[in-house]
Amino acid sequence: MRGSRVLLALAAWWLTAAAPLGTTYQRLSHGRVTRATMPSDVQHVAIYYGASWCGPCRAFVPELIAAYPRLRARGIEVVLVSDDATCAATLDYARTSRMPWLLLPCDPRRRAALRALGGKALPGIVVVDRTGAPEASSWRARDDSAPRALLATLIGR
Repeated sequence: MRGSRVLLALAAWWLTAAAPLGTTYQRLSHGRVTRATMPSDVQHVAIYYGASWCGPCRAFVPELIAAYPRLRARGIEVVLVSDDATCAATLDYARTSRMPWLLLPCDPRRRAALRALGGKALPGIVVVDRTGAPEASSWRARDDSAPRALLATLIGR
């Protein structure tokens, strides 16, 4: 019995580390948090790194919201990975910004695994395929991010 628990814990750890995108998400619906899954038509995921305390992030979000329908039409889903200190701050950021995309549930291990793909500067975007393999990044260096340029490329401008 004890061996089964160890194997289950090891399998759960491996799945989280190997597939940091996971399969469960959250989405806001009329201001309420609901469980969500990745839409089946998604070919790529644009991981948006931002935070409520980040002025450039708050300035960028309206542009990302405006581009979101075009991203979805191209088979790209957006997932928020927040740098906020608390889950409550992340949800407040998503609510006040009216983010229509998926939110990463409050899971420090998944957040850390996905955060490791990005650079230090916010805001930022990393595009991955459905398996989580990185394909494009807005970071030109660890401390320099150009999310607007990457967004323009993604929507075909």
